[in-house]
Amino acid sequence: MKTIQLQVEDNNYESFLTIIKSLKKGMVKNLAVKESDSIVDDFEQTQKYFHKCLENIENNNIQLLSEEQYVNQMNNFKENLKSKYANN
Repeated sequence: MKTIQLQVEDNNYESFLTIIKSLKKGMVKNLAVKESDSIVDDFEQTQKYFHKCLENIENNNIQLLSEEQYVNQMNNFKENLKSKYANN
């Protein structure tokens, strides 16, 4: 399945929806409409989140792992889960 994001001018919106709704049932799933303001809000929230992440990194408030450390920790975590639930 693929996801497509489009921007449609206000004056073409109704025509575009008519075309989409006329397609064979099941061809389009999860149709969602966002106003332009919503897209800007999403961007601003994402920007704030990543800005806070960068602050935490720069201030050493979070631990960063190397790729090797991450892989090792994830492998250990998976093995612990397997051991813990092996008898269930």
